[in-house]
Amino acid sequence: MLLMTMGPMGGPAAAAERAEGIMETLQKQALPDLINSLTDKKPGRRLRLVRVTGDLHDHRAAQYLLRAYEETEEEGVRCKLLESMGKLHDPTLLSWYFRRLKDPSIGIRCFAIWALGELGTSQAIDPLRRMLWSKNPFVRMTTINALGKTGQNPPLAFELEVLLRDEDVQIRFLTAKALRGLAGPDSAPELIDRLLQEADPDVQEALARTAGTTGGGVAAGHFIELLKNSPSQDTEHWAEAGLAAGPRDIVIPALTPLLKTGDFRLRLSASRVLAELERNNQP
Repeated sequence: MLLMTMGPMGGPAAAAERAEGIMETLQKQALPDLINSLTDKKPGRRLRLVRVTGDLHDHRAAQYLLRAYEETEEEGVRCKLLESMGKLHDPTLLSWYFRRLKDPSIGIRCFAIWALGELGTSQAIDPLRRMLWSKNPFVRMTTINALGKTGQNPPLAFELEVLLRDEDVQIRFLTAKALRGLAGPDSAPELIDRLLQEADPDVQEALARTAGTTGGGVAAGHFIELLKNSPSQDTEHWAEAGLAAGPRDIVIPALTPLLKTGDFRLRLSASRVLAELERNNQP
């Protein structure tokens, strides 16, 4: 059985006061916590869960969470229950999540979108696509993030690339990250073009790593040319980041000739990339 714990036991008045405080906190913090977790630049950040006692991988967990969801009207609690359900990665909840997309609460819609992304299924693409152009920026951000988890899909990547020009830097950042799961080699020229025009350093970093990860030999060739003709240290950094994110079997042979060049700067860049590739390959 799953039990959401509210804190140490006490008298009825104290317990009621604690519960009211927790409900208020959940109401105010559930959605901001979700958005912060998506836009945080540190990849290790995770959503903060209300403490749950029980085994979330137990096949019975979903039924307890669903029952708890139906038994409360508190939006913040429902958001956190949706968060817990999303961590189950239970495909039987797919249609139930779809129904939550119509909820009048922005917070509940956003957590349902996030949970659909956690399923990592292409079945979620069409319902999510309809949320992509919402007027609410939080709905848009969670939708971009969720679509990025649905599997490689070059047509969908092409559709999202327009958001790399959005005036909201968080939208651009999330789009650059989402394309890492969607784009293929054909997107590399567009990603690098956007990289050269992007002003925000976090978006630049995300674009470089996405291009390196998805672009294969096309991206590796672009980045090596950028290294050879780098107009600034920033450009050099992007090129190194992109190469370090690429596949070893492509990047290492492409970099090896630079180790023999007479240009000390190129040799140093190649050495840094090879060292990062080695670190990334360690268990």
